Amino acid sequence: MANIRPYRETDKYNVQRICLQTVNDESVFEGLDRFNADFLLPVYNDYYTEQEPENCFVCTDENDTAVGYVICSEDVKKWRRIFMKEYFPRIRHKHLGNRTTAIAEIAAHSLFARKYPAHLHIDILKEYRGGGTGTKLIETLADHLAKKGICGIQLCVGNENKKAIRFYKRCGFKTLANFGTGRAMGLKINIR
Repeated sequence: MANIRPYRETDKYNVQRICLQTVNDESVFEGLDRFNADFLLPVYNDYYTEQEPENCFVCTDENDTAVGYVICSEDVKKWRRIFMKEYFPRIRHKHLGNRTTAIAEIAAHSLFARKYPAHLHIDILKEYRGGGTGTKLIETLADHLAKKGICGIQLCVGNENKKAIRFYKRCGFKTLANFGTGRAMGLKINIR
């Protein structure tokens, strides 16, 4: 298992690289126009590391280089407000399907914001998956959020991504809603 530690500004390039590489590695994204860095990074990465770095954690190799991460917004309402003002304009002129995906995720997260105010994205390079690294990242984030008094965390995942759904279920996430091509899943957090 890789070492888990808080995100640092010096991790930004590697975290962005992991985001792009893992999307391109996943066959579940075949046929979708999601491989464009100008879309992927503002939507699935940059907000979290730029606006809420204190809610981001990385797993590192023996050289302390990030090989995976869990990034989080602790407040869906705050994320939506800042994302729409500062990040959505970056993708406004991109492929319509991509913009629709971003808006759909905002809507899905907003539906469950009261009980699950935080949301996350997690990615790990293939060669570092297994052995509990993903579980440890989720546990680290959940413990961090519990200490901040945050009662739940959610995510969106494509229904075709069976491996990820099984992983989230093993971590304790429950399906909140099924939207046909994707689903929202949530994890209640025991506040400390």
